[in-house]
Amino acid sequence: MHEVTRRTPGFSAWQDPHWRTHCEDAAAFLGEAGYPEPARHPEALAELRSTLRLDGRHDENQLEHFLTRLGQGSATAMLFRCTVCATEPAYVDAS
Repeated sequence: MHEVTRRTPGFSAWQDPHWRTHCEDAAAFLGEAGYPEPARHPEALAELRSTLRLDGRHDENQLEHFLTRLGQGSATAMLFRCTVCATEPAYVDAS
């Protein structure tokens, strides 16, 4: 926790930024991303879909339309990489 809060550069987000963890450790922040970046990483895209469904986006067509528009307006993906297993967790940040 100390390393992330005191020794790691932060990032700006529309919502309260939150640092992702994986394998019981802080993940490395890769940056903001549009759809092409998480689309190359199935675990990141699956996590984005799951989170959006939990937030109420149940219509698959609308969900996919939203995902393909990431980075082109008021929503982006925040990508991270696990420093232990290289999994890439992600979350959506929107204005």
